[in-house]
Amino acid sequence: MGRKRSSSSSTSTVSGGKGESLVWSEAMDTILINAFVHQQDIGNRVNGTFTTHAYENIVNELKVAFPDKPVDKAKVMNRMKYIKKGFGSCYDLFRNLSGFSWSPVTNMWSADDPGVWDKLIESHPEAANWMNKPIMHYKSLEKLYGQDRANGENAETPSEIRQRLAQQSNDTEGEGISAIDRMVAHNEATLEDLNNENTGSPDGNKRHKFTREEVQAEIMKGIQGVA
Repeated sequence: MGRKRSSSSSTSTVSGGKGESLVWSEAMDTILINAFVHQQDIGNRVNGTFTTHAYENIVNELKVAFPDKPVDKAKVMNRMKYIKKGFGSCYDLFRNLSGFSWSPVTNMWSADDPGVWDKLIESHPEAANWMNKPIMHYKSLEKLYGQDRANGENAETPSEIRQRLAQQSNDTEGEGISAIDRMVAHNEATLEDLNNENTGSPDGNKRHKFTREEVQAEIMKGIQGVA
């Protein structure tokens, strides 16, 4: 038997950051996502990484549109991280699936045969969430992150990079994690998660000393998954 679809409206969420919390509206999300697309289109995303200048432009655009809102870079990054997570779970589930089509009218996935939903939910119970839940600006998000999802399913996260590098060698004097942290500081646009993590180690002063090129190469492996 086919499952009944009911209407669903999007809700705003609170974004953290410095100072006052920010409640995002649908109108704010629209400008936010469009601003990211624009920055990508004009070349302010390099090797999958949004530049510092891109974030400055995005924050300024939001401040002009919503002068009464406490928008800053941290809130922009947190909000896009939240939006990207929702898009990613939806995109990974439906891409290359037959029997489903994306509706720009309802902003939801639909199927002509209700039984298709039953079969999908049987194998992937989480799919039930997307029967009634719209995801706004899907095509814009696909433009931003679709290729990354398609190419980087097995890409390492910043945390995984950090852990792997820290475990490679413990018999040589070196800087270890602290060296990686300093390198990440120069890549703040995409590696904010790594900066925010504290993973102290009792043997942290006995690590392989990575060259700048080596650390940068390792960091770049994980960029596509978090940009």
